[in-house]
Amino acid sequence: MDHGLAAAETKPQSYVAMQSILDYKRLCGSPLFMGVDDQTLLNMLPVMQRERWPRGYCFNKPDQTGKRFYLLLKGRVKIGRLRPENGRELTLFLLGLGEGFNVLNLIDGGGHDLQITALDEIEVLSAPVERWLGWMEQYSMLRSAMANVAATYIERLSELAGELALDDTMTRLAHLLLRYFDSSSHGLGLIHDLPQEELANMIGTVRPVIARLLGELRRDGAIDTVNGKLHVSDFQRLLEKADRQQGSQRVARLRG
Repeated sequence: MDHGLAAAETKPQSYVAMQSILDYKRLCGSPLFMGVDDQTLLNMLPVMQRERWPRGYCFNKPDQTGKRFYLLLKGRVKIGRLRPENGRELTLFLLGLGEGFNVLNLIDGGGHDLQITALDEIEVLSAPVERWLGWMEQYSMLRSAMANVAATYIERLSELAGELALDDTMTRLAHLLLRYFDSSSHGLGLIHDLPQEELANMIGTVRPVIARLLGELRRDGAIDTVNGKLHVSDFQRLLEKADRQQGSQRVARLRG
């Protein structure tokens, strides 16, 4: 895979130091480094390799996903499963600034049969999995942070399985919108401008169904489109859609 810039080690030392500070400012708030002291993170950053990937770039071989661990500095990445025989796709995770893929590699030590796709032009930092495992052995707070993030991902997979098995499509869509709802702006965070097909992939359906359901939510006054971006107009109506079958406990978590 040769889609990146030169590794940081090939740059002048002054450039490396300045770039590491800029990267630190973008990553210091990441859950992956929760509790890790500033100097530890600053020591790790110059060792990592920087790459830029074009929008739409993807890879899906276990040996690719298992060799390196990536930190996202810019843009969005989706991680999912694809069935080539019918073209159906299920997005398992949508990642943004400061998130890493694939965290589960660092826990179980193996590659996974997942498709990783850049939804925007993205910028990443990466290092071999073996080096990350060494850092986790050396820095207990990093090991703890990684374990917490992995537990969050596993919980999300469990929730997704439950939603796909138990909830109708409108309920799943309402849960998705609530999960990304920003109460300060009434925007939808990472999913605010995703194409309908990508939204469909996140809840296990197809684009025509999403188009129909979004239209229903607009007619009910729950959502609107502002400057081409989805926007929540009536939070309470959206909650009612999410809670109309059961799922009150899950809705309560989404509120929080």
